[in-house]
Amino acid sequence: MERRIANLLSYITHPLLTPMLGLLVISNSGTYAADIDHRFNQFIYLSVFVLTFLLPATLIPFFRYMDLAKTMHFHDRKERLMPLYITLIFYLAAYFLIRKLPVSQVYQRFLFSACLSILLVLAISYFWKISSHLTGWGGLVGLIFSLSVRFDTDLMLFLIISILVAGFIGFARLRLDAHNSLQVYSGFLLGFLTMLMVFFI
Repeated sequence: MERRIANLLSYITHPLLTPMLGLLVISNSGTYAADIDHRFNQFIYLSVFVLTFLLPATLIPFFRYMDLAKTMHFHDRKERLMPLYITLIFYLAAYFLIRKLPVSQVYQRFLFSACLSILLVLAISYFWKISSHLTGWGGLVGLIFSLSVRFDTDLMLFLIISILVAGFIGFARLRLDAHNSLQVYSGFLLGFLTMLMVFFI
């Protein structure tokens, strides 16, 4: 039963969902970044959803069908490389698309950080299996923290919820034997510190 819950949690908190969650945080942050034309707002949500979630997710069964992965979870470190390459391409497309829109640089920095995180996970995956789930959620926590500090806005509720969810995800990944503790902690720190670096340097 516990493994089933952990498996379900891993699915519904997939790292491909974190860009959309990040957009929700930004647009509800109470900062100037949230004040954009509703036409651009809808376009940003749709574009980011298609490029960072829908297209990468629809290719997962393809990798399984072509025997590029033994399971849909990409447990083997080397099986993750091609999906990460393709995901990085889609994320970069989303980043360059958002750059062309007359919106706050907060959106650009967030998506650039997401691209950089995937690039780092990809590079690390050649040698070691770091948790991409926790990298994504570490980045989300880093985004909320960065917005709170830079814009002096109260996002404590978002921050508490995201940290709690990240903790549950870490437990789920350990319970499923998908990662060890070091891989989970390293993934979170990688996402969190990458986001802070992009926002504060």
